[in-house]
Amino acid sequence: MSLKCAICGKEEYTLLRANHKELGTIKLCTVCWSKEQSKNKLLSLEGGSCCCR
Repeated sequence: MSLKCAICGKEEYTLLRANHKELGTIKLCTVCWSKEQSKNKLLSLEGGSCCCR
């Protein structure tokens, strides 16, 4: 079972969890995470790791 990126819908087994300014807590592929991070749309997560399986 793979998970889908909340932005592009790409299916992957490992996604990064992010706290998005507009979408709340979501799971992203590394490409979308980089894009959203560069747009300054991600907030820091409190505690724990940033990787979800």
